[in-house]
Amino acid sequence: MADQNKPVEAKPAEPEMNLEEMKKKFKPKKKQALPMDMLETANTYDDKVVMVKLLTEKEQGRVVLMVKNMLKAK
Repeated sequence: MADQNKPVEAKPAEPEMNLEEMKKKFKPKKKQALPMDMLETANTYDDKVVMVKLLTEKEQGRVVLMVKNMLKAK
């Protein structure tokens, strides 16, 4: 019962970060572009399907906008 009356020690806080370090920590990561050699060597249908899948995974917003614009043009 004596243990319950002891004050709880606070854990040491993380070292203070300056503003620039905080900005770097929370800044969104830059997306990697598709390698140019993959674009140039995609000759078969299967290669092209893989490239389209990679593109839609990495650039979803751009692909949606492109399809939306294609549908408006009709």
